[in-house]
Amino acid sequence: MTLATQPAAPDRDVAERNRALVLRLMRAMDKCDAETIREIIAPDATWWVLGVGTLDRETVIGQLQALLGDARVAETAILGTTAEGERVAVESKGNFEFADGRVYRNNYHHLYTVRDGRVIGVREYLDLQITEAVFGAMGNS
Repeated sequence: MTLATQPAAPDRDVAERNRALVLRLMRAMDKCDAETIREIIAPDATWWVLGVGTLDRETVIGQLQALLGDARVAETAILGTTAEGERVAVESKGNFEFADGRVYRNNYHHLYTVRDGRVIGVREYLDLQITEAVFGAMGNS
């Protein structure tokens, strides 16, 4: 990459702040920390999930709490991130284990859009068949 094609330092700073915000959000989601999630995700944000459709912030929080809130193990391993301007891409692997013996492990790719220090949009890609095998039908949009 030549100097002419490298992002300017302020652009890199914004991208790094956005990356840190998204990683903080992902940690909060593992804990089902609704207060932090609401702090980071804008009230009018949209969260699109492959095979499910578009959800609003409160629906995402409600589903997160209902599906993963009682997990005795809740951890998401970050495999890689890419941040450029207001977009942050995250590849991750989730591991959730429940007292009733259920185990939910899935691979994810999220594309977050961050503006003015808040997440305003998310596109989530995962293997919906794995999700539905553990939790039942999730929707079809």
